[in-house]
Amino acid sequence: METRAAGDGSLRVSIVLVPGMVPLDLVGPWQVLRSASIRQPFEIDFIGPRSQFDWMGPLSLSGIAPLPDSLGDCHLLLVPGQYRAAMEADAQDEVVRWLRSVAPQARAVMSVCSGTLLLAQAGLLDGRRCTTHHQLLDRLRCLAPRALVQQDCIFTEDRGLFTSAGISTGIDTMLHWLTRVVGHDIVVTVARDMVLYLRRSGQEPQLGVWLTGRNHVDQRIHRLQDRIAAAPADTWSMSLMARESAMGERHLRRRFVELTGMSALDYLARIRLQLARQLMQESSLSLAAIAEKVGVSDEHQLRRLWQRFEAGTPAQWRRQRQRDSSAQDACRVC
Repeated sequence: METRAAGDGSLRVSIVLVPGMVPLDLVGPWQVLRSASIRQPFEIDFIGPRSQFDWMGPLSLSGIAPLPDSLGDCHLLLVPGQYRAAMEADAQDEVVRWLRSVAPQARAVMSVCSGTLLLAQAGLLDGRRCTTHHQLLDRLRCLAPRALVQQDCIFTEDRGLFTSAGISTGIDTMLHWLTRVVGHDIVVTVARDMVLYLRRSGQEPQLGVWLTGRNHVDQRIHRLQDRIAAAPADTWSMSLMARESAMGERHLRRRFVELTGMSALDYLARIRLQLARQLMQESSLSLAAIAEKVGVSDEHQLRRLWQRFEAGTPAQWRRQRQRDSSAQDACRVC
């Protein structure tokens, strides 16, 4: 999936606001975009079936634009979830009809929690992997019997469709989408700004390697970690790391271990290994080609790196991921 900014450099995001909306389903993903806007501008449209509605007790939401006939060049359409007790049936039906006809125009569609049920009612989930809150999984299966409903995961991604399990996972899903469209560098900065562990895969409960060892306040070490995460394939040496962090080599070695619990070279190795896993799962590149892309000298060195942190072999890991994918495809008959 590749998305580039519009001519003025901004990315357009449309957010559907529906009566009964869960506050964090809206505010969490929005805050990710707000934090990222320092380096990547966004145009955010708030649209819905009502121009205003009561929300959060004495508070209300207003200034909501009507559901448009066309989304134009929309990079992401976001559909938050709603509290069932506060839903308005007419508004729900109107949104479902609109999603059915207009949502496919967006480059990507994202739902949070019960927002996935609206996508299901609109017929947008057939043949797609998807998820929702664990209490709503059976309901989702009934609404979308041809969907590949996933459980025990925080979010899914399938051909431009992103669905999440609920509430806080909307933040993880937005971080994941943002990684897809603008890269790791900006997203690492956003996660740090929001004091979050960066989740890289919805299928893994928490894979925070990009922020491992970052629970400290030393800006020099943070700067070095940012540089490594942004360019792990560069030819890193302790002398280069020392220059990036404006420290002497001996002081950097001692300080990095003290703050992160690992050496700087181990941190680099973990970042490279995660990138290798990602390439193994998302491409058909050979191990030799992957080794070159992650900054390891050859396939033999990549295997040695793998043995330090993983069980089995890269080939076994890759075959298991392929079997998992095939099993998901087989579920299409359900």
